[in-house]
Amino acid sequence: MGTMNQRMKQLVVAGAALFLLGLIQGAAVPYFLNPRMALSAHLTAVQSGTAIMVAGAVWGWTHLSPQWDLIGLWAIVVGMYGLWLALTLSAATGASDSLPIAGEGHSAGAAVEAMVSAAVAGSSAVLVAGWAVLTIGLIRGRVN
Repeated sequence: MGTMNQRMKQLVVAGAALFLLGLIQGAAVPYFLNPRMALSAHLTAVQSGTAIMVAGAVWGWTHLSPQWDLIGLWAIVVGMYGLWLALTLSAATGASDSLPIAGEGHSAGAAVEAMVSAAVAGSSAVLVAGWAVLTIGLIRGRVN
């Protein structure tokens, strides 16, 4: 592999950090109000961290304007971290409206349910947008 540019390094570091957070969270799964949701959050962190590192590994193959390059990078990172945080909050509070399978048998107050649902939906939309930018950048990318 050639040299790593700054965007690639930022993504790899962000992914490695999320992966590490997921590993740590895995040890705490039994201590959450909803351990099944905590397991989902743990797996989300580990898988998302890996995906962010993969994005970092291929980012140099993209062809994006500087603005879209920055938007895509931050959308992927913010979306993935946001989703993990939303699932972790759900596991800690019992919120289950937006995640009924992992949340079965649990519930939280209306304000917490609304906050978790907004975080899940918002983070999901942002991360999909980020991956769309990356995909378009790869399609338009340079071949060496």
